[in-house]
Amino acid sequence: MASEERQRWLPLESNPESFNTWSHSLGLDTSQYSFQDCYGLDAEVLGWVKQPVKVEWTPHSINSTDSELTTGRFDPQAAILLFPITEAYEKVRREEDARIEEDGVEQVADIIYFKQTIANACGTFGLLHALANAGVPLEPGYLTKLFEQCKDKTPDLDTRVNLHFCTFVEHKGNLIELDGRRNLPINLGKISKDLLQDTAVRVKKIIELSNSLEFNLITLNPTPED
Repeated sequence: MASEERQRWLPLESNPESFNTWSHSLGLDTSQYSFQDCYGLDAEVLGWVKQPVKVEWTPHSINSTDSELTTGRFDPQAAILLFPITEAYEKVRREEDARIEEDGVEQVADIIYFKQTIANACGTFGLLHALANAGVPLEPGYLTKLFEQCKDKTPDLDTRVNLHFCTFVEHKGNLIELDGRRNLPINLGKISKDLLQDTAVRVKKIIELSNSLEFNLITLNPTPED
């Protein structure tokens, strides 16, 4: 009997065009809300992001600085981080998961969370977490289109990627990390400034665990007027 092989999806590329295409297929009116690039993590660069914002973070082409994130002008509603998986990150993740399990941290209620069991699907799961918890209006009945578009993509399905997406949302005043590889949503504590700036603090810690330059930040915010 042949051994079962883990199901794989086509990896989702981290750029605004890709995320807008998938979001539109899931029912997001991209004339109202759309993904856009964010070019850094310091307060001045974050100030270029139109608000309110829902965010997406990918490890590539982010040049972060040590500038303090002191302004309070942002009101993001979700954020997605794409980052390289390194041995240092995996060590920290395992230690954090063990600590959460040992401490018996209460699970986050009233939030939509999807456990990832499909390889290469972290981008899609990150997108679903953002759209499901960001409060953006969605048309019903579009989810099946996503699965239809993933069919017959076998030439690229075996690609092994070493990058991963996770999503950050605000929930009852707390910053929540949604990662389909984790056992449950992670409550990172009360938001001290706003979602985007507090997410940037978390992201900088992840950057410190890697020598990679493959970082990129995408924000989901109101679509700018032409």
